[in-house]
Amino acid sequence: MSEAPRLIVLYGSQTYTAQEVAERIWRKTKVLGFRGPVQAMDEYPITSLIKEEFAIFVCATTGQGDEPDNMKKFWKFLLRKNLPPTSLLKLKYGVIGLGDSSYLKFNFAGKKLHRRLLQLGATPLLDIGLCDYQHDLGHDAVLAPWLKEYLSILKAYYPKIEPDNIQTTFIPRWKVSLEKCEDKNTTTKDGLTEDIYFAKGIRDSFVDATQFQVVKNYRTTHVTHFQDVRMITLKTTGKTVVKYKPGDVFNIRPRNSKEDVEDLFSIFKEHNIDILPHYNLVVEEYHDDMPVPPFLKQPHTLYEIAEQYWDLRSYPTQYVFSLLAQVSEDKLEREKCIELSSPEGQEDWLNYCRRPKRTVLEVLHDFHKSASKLTLEVVFELFSTIKPRSFSIASSCLPSGGRDIDLLVAVVNYKTKLLKPRLGLASNWLKDLKIGDKVFGWIKPGTLVFPKDSSTPHIMIGPGTGLAPFRSLLQEREKLQTAKKDALHLIFGCRYKEKDFHCREELERMVKQDKLTLYCAFSRDQEDKVYVQHKISENKDLLWQLVSNKAYIYISGNAKNMPDNVKEAFVEDVLSKTGGQTLEEARTMLKELETSGRFQVEAW
Repeated sequence: MSEAPRLIVLYGSQTYTAQEVAERIWRKTKVLGFRGPVQAMDEYPITSLIKEEFAIFVCATTGQGDEPDNMKKFWKFLLRKNLPPTSLLKLKYGVIGLGDSSYLKFNFAGKKLHRRLLQLGATPLLDIGLCDYQHDLGHDAVLAPWLKEYLSILKAYYPKIEPDNIQTTFIPRWKVSLEKCEDKNTTTKDGLTEDIYFAKGIRDSFVDATQFQVVKNYRTTHVTHFQDVRMITLKTTGKTVVKYKPGDVFNIRPRNSKEDVEDLFSIFKEHNIDILPHYNLVVEEYHDDMPVPPFLKQPHTLYEIAEQYWDLRSYPTQYVFSLLAQVSEDKLEREKCIELSSPEGQEDWLNYCRRPKRTVLEVLHDFHKSASKLTLEVVFELFSTIKPRSFSIASSCLPSGGRDIDLLVAVVNYKTKLLKPRLGLASNWLKDLKIGDKVFGWIKPGTLVFPKDSSTPHIMIGPGTGLAPFRSLLQEREKLQTAKKDALHLIFGCRYKEKDFHCREELERMVKQDKLTLYCAFSRDQEDKVYVQHKISENKDLLWQLVSNKAYIYISGNAKNMPDNVKEAFVEDVLSKTGGQTLEEARTMLKELETSGRFQVEAW
């Protein structure tokens, strides 16, 4: 071909997942022979869209079905009423939505984008792909077959494009090299190493980060309890003030543990790979359609990159094994990597990686002969980026005048069939923060929205750390002197009254002061387990009365079974038995409550 055909890949990403998916798609299009940028929708000159012939849009959904921050300007432009319905007649496109089916507005932003592109005259090459994080295979369950079909349709337009050799073709995003220098011991200084994203003066145009200092970090559960839950208080540095409301979330980017970082460099050392922690990293453009992020243009040591950029506890995708297969010179390991990276080896990949939660680091130990052939460019593609984590804020900004933020964090530590326990990256990093440590974070709206009228009844179901957004509301109402037990009803659940009853003194004090009505379900304090749904059934008459008085119902907590069990208790006992409706009528009423915003769920 005299000139490679053009295909743009645009993404709207809140936590970098959509960006990574878009970059994977871009790699495939590169292998096929296409040219064109991969970039955030808001970075793309949208007036050029009328000239484009082919595009793939990767769109995450955030908050209450909202579009991500780096898509807002793009979306606002598309919504202009003066755009004629023939604006995008030239464009042939596909939309991939990334969502989580545990939320009501599943893939809402992607669906809206798909509909609007249709309204403006664009032609979909195939229907929208709705990826679901809850699926066993994650997003790949939908993404892989969708992309395969999309690219096969493209071949009908360009019969001469190269066959898809993604399994055997390595496309690095950037040109990476090392500046070898003497070890200056920059990694062993006291406290945290400098933040590579914000501390060096770099600013993300889509993130308004603030520096905080840790002032409290203590365990709320009894020492004999199986789970460590932390109450962490962060205070803004200097005289900075932040504003937030109940239901908002705090975003923070965690770091890898010192043990994991040292483990990575021990792998390099074992195989005599000249990649040392004190070497400086140089990242340059390799393709004109894949720019280097601003923070990676700054001087960083490899230790900083390993600690803050590469997610060493991430679970390896099938693409990881295709990369290892390309560098491996060991016949047995190479064949196994090819198998694990193939569609036919998907079940083996599930059993080896996803189900036991095996990390990329552990894979490098298992495939040690292949790991001996690693290069810096390949390492850069092996690890996904550490993504920001979101936590419901567990305090009101009013008592501290906008200086403090409380987080109620369950430390993730559990066993699989693997010998070593699985440790959550963010929660364990937060647990280990010391008083005085400085971190960067930013506030975003959450999925829960509370009415301003303090007389409106609130039914809040928050087992475990699901208490966090409700504590924020209770503190605000108390500060405003509008906390009344008739309006504020909290159904809290945990295992033991004496072991994991978070914020017990605070809640019991509010009950004594007639500011709160509290229902507690302690599941393990008696032979028969009692959960929050049982408390709903026990108090169905009162709850029906509250619903009849226009109450808002909120669920916050673990997404596994609790939200469905709570919904079923409301349908069967509150809306049907007490409300005098058939089950079908009760389910219809629940959907109406959800649609009107009077039944909201924040689950994770």
